[in-house]
Amino acid sequence: MDAAMAGQGSRRDNALSDADDATPLTGSITLPGVERSVASGRRFVRETLGSRHPALEKVALGVSELATNAIRHSPSGEGGQITIGLVADGRAVRAEVTNAGTMPAKPHPKTDVEAEGGRGILIIEVLADSWGVTEGSGTTTVWAEFLAASWALSKPEA
Repeated sequence: MDAAMAGQGSRRDNALSDADDATPLTGSITLPGVERSVASGRRFVRETLGSRHPALEKVALGVSELATNAIRHSPSGEGGQITIGLVADGRAVRAEVTNAGTMPAKPHPKTDVEAEGGRGILIIEVLADSWGVTEGSGTTTVWAEFLAASWALSKPEA
């Protein structure tokens, strides 16, 4: 991986034991606003939470959707950058994706069954316990929170 893709971040391996600690697990990474950064964002989630964290799959999918939206629907996808942030403790994981620019219309779930795209926020709404949008000075952050009670993904019955 080249230095531009590595960004600023932290790495944690198998951090399940940290999920019960009082000290929150935190990390962030800044990546170029290009499609390949979505995979780098998922890798960052795996490395930060650790492969045994019970929320790993939900959070990785959520970050993937938020990063894709940031790259496709903001100036970050036009030569800019996105920043992915995580805060985790024994009660919740909060994932944030910040992109350049503010938006005239806030992200919202789209339910058009004929559409070829536009389901990223709908996926977030299903996966996360809560989500929202915060605008800063020239930036937009979309966040999602995953509470401990819902960390396990539903598994089909055998």
